[in-house]
Amino acid sequence: MELILVALLIPSVYFSARFFLLSRNIKKSIKDFKYISENRDSNRKLKLNHPDKNFEKLLFEINRYLENTQANKLKYIKREEEIRKEIENISHDLRTPLTSIRGYLELINDETISEKEKKDYISIMQKRSKVLQNLIQEFYDLSRIENNDYNLNMEIVDINRELREQILLFYNDFESKNIYVDINLDKNPVLVKLDGGAIKRVFNNLIQNSIKYSKSSFCMSLIKNDNEVIVEFRNDVEDISKDELSLLFNRFYMKDKSRSSDSSGLGLTISKFLVESMNGEIDVELDEDWIIFRVKFLLD
Repeated sequence: MELILVALLIPSVYFSARFFLLSRNIKKSIKDFKYISENRDSNRKLKLNHPDKNFEKLLFEINRYLENTQANKLKYIKREEEIRKEIENISHDLRTPLTSIRGYLELINDETISEKEKKDYISIMQKRSKVLQNLIQEFYDLSRIENNDYNLNMEIVDINRELREQILLFYNDFESKNIYVDINLDKNPVLVKLDGGAIKRVFNNLIQNSIKYSKSSFCMSLIKNDNEVIVEFRNDVEDISKDELSLLFNRFYMKDKSRSSDSSGLGLTISKFLVESMNGEIDVELDEDWIIFRVKFLLD
């Protein structure tokens, strides 16, 4: 009889002890979880120190949820900071030409200025208005691209001809900055399925970027092989590091760290979106004092 009682008592003591430990751990976990919920920045976790495997699994899943919540919170904070910075940049970019236009409007109202001065001021305002229009268009286009609302009309485009036409548009800009230009294009048409307007914009943005940052030389070349075509835009550049290369396609990033009244810093960002939307690739590398942008498309 005593042996039977002992046999029954041992399991009872064992399960009572486990229940006590489980109850104590639950109470402690509830207390810790309440603290963590009220102090999200503490980065504390629930301790997995109970012999019950199911309870440990529960704590593990709760910890994983807390980690994901913290990671999402950090992403949200980072994105909020990026949005705040972008709003500041947009406000600055729009305010600069507007301030210039308002200033010249006040000068035009001055009765003491000559007709020639008035014409000069009107001409400047027209240029500032064009800059403002382009800035607004870039903001609008970026929004459409990011929301997959930028419709592409894919057709057969002669990349060779597009490059020739685009480089001619900037002949005077290269001349005024005394930039030596070296063009190496194919003699025959190079046909690729692209959106005509989009590829014009990509080439336009990359050439403008080269003009802005070239020290003295610019080279544009087209390389065609069996299955792809590569367009390279090279220019010599000052004061740029390899660490900066990864930032060049970021929204609003500018190499000179200062906002320009003629640029939003979105040209390369939009170019990357457009190239990738047309199933192409765009990358950048630094070769000593030369920065090289490469645009690649597969040939059909």
